[in-house]
Amino acid sequence: MSVQNRYALDARGDDEVLRLCGDHGIAFVPFFAITGSGAHRGATAPSQAVAQRAADRGVTPAQLRLAWTLHQGPHVLAIPGTGDPEHVEQNVAAGALRLSAQELALLAN
Repeated sequence: MSVQNRYALDARGDDEVLRLCGDHGIAFVPFFAITGSGAHRGATAPSQAVAQRAADRGVTPAQLRLAWTLHQGPHVLAIPGTGDPEHVEQNVAAGALRLSAQELALLAN
């Protein structure tokens, strides 16, 4: 069983659904995790916090946004779509990024 909802760093209207899914062992599959509020139009310019943290880490803002999404719980299964092989590699690499509690707090504001 899974729930698929729009959810991203800057589109977090479903925090309660995310929590309930985790409490009940239900997979939560966010869409627009990378584009966030840009949705179908594509990614909007990253916030200053995202751009700065990504630069500090040597990753793209999209990778940081994806890593943040995956840090929301072991039941979160982000599936970003792309037709670009380079972006596939970047998306896979984002899964290995480990964000500290401080980084997560900075990004959440």
